[in-house]
Amino acid sequence: MNTKLTTTGRITILLGKQQAETGQRISPRKLAETAGVPKDFIYRLDAGTARHIDLEALAKLCAALNCQPQDLLVWESKHVESI
Repeated sequence: MNTKLTTTGRITILLGKQQAETGQRISPRKLAETAGVPKDFIYRLDAGTARHIDLEALAKLCAALNCQPQDLLVWESKHVESI
């Protein structure tokens, strides 16, 4: 069994949900400013290329998005069967 932690597209999804609920559009750059985290962190996290995740930055991001870490970090399990 292969497992992988992924973040790909999660921020985009949450920003889309937030826009649908509030009618306000917020860019990843504005989100970084609001959360007080580096914009590169937001872009790497959303692209799924973050190699390390600062827990303090993750907490700030969750507070800004009004979400939980499991909304951003998804554990994907891929079952590989041998033939």
